Amino acid sequence: MKRLLARREEALAAGARPLGWKVAFGTPAAREALGLSGPVVGFLTDATALADGGRCAVGGWSAPKLEPEIGIRIGAPLGADADAESARAAIAGISAAIELADADRPPAELEEVLAGDIYHRAFLVSDEAAPLAPGEPIAVEVERDGAPLTATADAEEATGKLPELVAHVARYLAGLGCALAPGEVVISGSTVPLIDVAPGQSYRVEVAGAGAVGVELSAAAPG
Repeated sequence: MKRLLARREEALAAGARPLGWKVAFGTPAAREALGLSGPVVGFLTDATALADGGRCAVGGWSAPKLEPEIGIRIGAPLGADADAESARAAIAGISAAIELADADRPPAELEEVLAGDIYHRAFLVSDEAAPLAPGEPIAVEVERDGAPLTATADAEEATGKLPELVAHVARYLAGLGCALAPGEVVISGSTVPLIDVAPGQSYRVEVAGAGAVGVELSAAAPG
């Protein structure tokens, strides 16, 4: 994590703007396999942010993956004393999100994976948002090239309850001298199994009641 945060500071010093945080290895199976008590956390800046419908060049990646996620918008500060109740009150809304990752080394090499911002390459979060409805499942649908690909009726089966996830992120960051701040977004980790992707494909992720976001994949960057 020291190396990851040093990487973040380098990005900010180069002019990147901090946008929030990402969660990874949050499923019970992943945590058990890696000996984790909770998910690990990476960072997001505008240097890797894409607009809805944007293009991402994945042709040079070792193992390109797409993760349909939930963007959790933070409306109030949270720190070391965060719990599910305070986190729920701090969640300003949820949105559809996508993370694009390059799984270029096995998860068991966790130190190197963490230092590299946990495979992160790009992300998108919809401008649309909806309140988090207590007790209601969050459905997610994924399309590839305009056709249904996969879906879940309850995304929190994979991510865990979102208020608990946000509280975990706040405590995790506080332990590293960082803070979860208003205006930031936390992307939840994948709501379905990671999707293998390739250049020439397009994807759309919809979170029921909270909008949709899409991306096109190319072999190389435009120009």
